[in-house]
Amino acid sequence: MGRAHKNLSGKQEMALGLVMCGMNDGDIAKRAGVSRQTVNTWRNHDEDFRALLANHRKALRDRHQDELSGLVSEAIGVMREAIQEGDMPSRLWAVHAVLRMLGLQAALSTESSHLAKISSMSSSEK
Repeated sequence: MGRAHKNLSGKQEMALGLVMCGMNDGDIAKRAGVSRQTVNTWRNHDEDFRALLANHRKALRDRHQDELSGLVSEAIGVMREAIQEGDMPSRLWAVHAVLRMLGLQAALSTESSHLAKISSMSSSEK
């Protein structure tokens, strides 16, 4: 039985599958019989490995796109509920998370101490 990808070795093919299963470099290295650094090099510097990994990840996203889109709507609903109905620490955490996701880190860095003070004040009121 020939290799599936002519530009990858058998060990690289195994590593590619294990990366897609969510394994870390150390565990992949043990299974493939190579060093952790070798796996790291494949993932970060081997163009064929990186291209195939990107293709596999895209195919996985494409297969699950509709389901993921539905989860985004649910996640937004959970965040909305936490902001509107949660206790003060939960509300502050949710607001912080939403702002961070929107890329408003600069506003967060200046407001972080203010949010911490408000959170500690609401906790001490109990």
